[in-house]
Amino acid sequence: MRAVAPGLHSRDARAVVRARLRALITEAPDHYALLDQRLVGSLAGYLYCCAGFIALALLALDPPTRAIGGTGWVPAAAIIALAFVFGAGMVVNRRVLSPLVLLLIAISGPFMLGTLQWLAGSSSSYVQIISLSVVWCGVVLPGPRLLLVLAADTAMVFFPAAYGEWDPQLLPERVATLGIAWVLSLSCLVYAERQRDIRRRLRAERAAADELARVDALTGLGNRRALDEALPVHVARAERAGRPLAALVGDLDRFKQINDAHGHGAGDALLRDVAAVLRDVVRTPDACFRWGGDEFVVLLADAGEAEARDVAARIAAAVAGRCQAPDGAPPTISLGAAAHATGRTGADLLAAADADLLGVKGGVRAA
Repeated sequence: MRAVAPGLHSRDARAVVRARLRALITEAPDHYALLDQRLVGSLAGYLYCCAGFIALALLALDPPTRAIGGTGWVPAAAIIALAFVFGAGMVVNRRVLSPLVLLLIAISGPFMLGTLQWLAGSSSSYVQIISLSVVWCGVVLPGPRLLLVLAADTAMVFFPAAYGEWDPQLLPERVATLGIAWVLSLSCLVYAERQRDIRRRLRAERAAADELARVDALTGLGNRRALDEALPVHVARAERAGRPLAALVGDLDRFKQINDAHGHGAGDALLRDVAAVLRDVVRTPDACFRWGGDEFVVLLADAGEAEARDVAARIAAAVAGRCQAPDGAPPTISLGAAAHATGRTGADLLAAADADLLGVKGGVRAA
């Protein structure tokens, strides 16, 4: 038995831990897609405006002590006015905000509050305003970006220590402010992620149900609804690219007699066998549908009428060779073919193939 290096297991364990940490903090691809971005943008605008009103009141009650150019209240008033401009702009904005813009909105607040605190002095109350933004940030931002904003909030709270104006008596109040901000934002992050998980599951279930609504339960082929949706798409794609498009319409011969003589269960089994043949014979890009009863439709991309008739012949041969009627006789399928003509609709294409099918079943090919 081969010996394992002592450090191998520890390296593997560290790799697993790092991978799990990356998975924990990595932004999910649909994180912002699950947001009502217009709503969160408007909410950010209202919060900016509310913060502006509070800062305006603080500006009167606790005027700046630091002078810039002779007066300290001028830059403070300019910052508050900028907050109102940002807020009003986000409230009236009707465009979807990009993830980068949402991050800039979140991180601009701490820098503006830090500047106001620097102008008003270390004992000012501007830092309390961060509580307005933490809930919004926790709901909107993914984990890594939320941590970036919280780090900026923390730096802003302790910023006075950087220029020598820190008062140790403020430490309990500032620690409490930061503790509330971190707990609120992280709690909102956990709650928002749970809500996103619920929305992801609901979206997946809705997509699965929507897909099932387009699948024929008996044969597994596309149903009439799927055909109605796919046909105009195929026609538009063919006309846009200037490529040919053809359709086959077919039904089983003597199918009513099979049902009458052997029961609908035997008829259903034969339909499933024919559907399996269609899936095997046609190419991957081609689409097969059960139109109704024993009628089938095949849309052939990049195929003209001659190619469509070749495919029809292969399908007929495969059905006769691989399927078996309840009485032991090989079943037969009649197929009509038609090619799309520029300017015609998908309904016209199916009508032409159906008319050709009538000619085939009557022994006379439609012109």
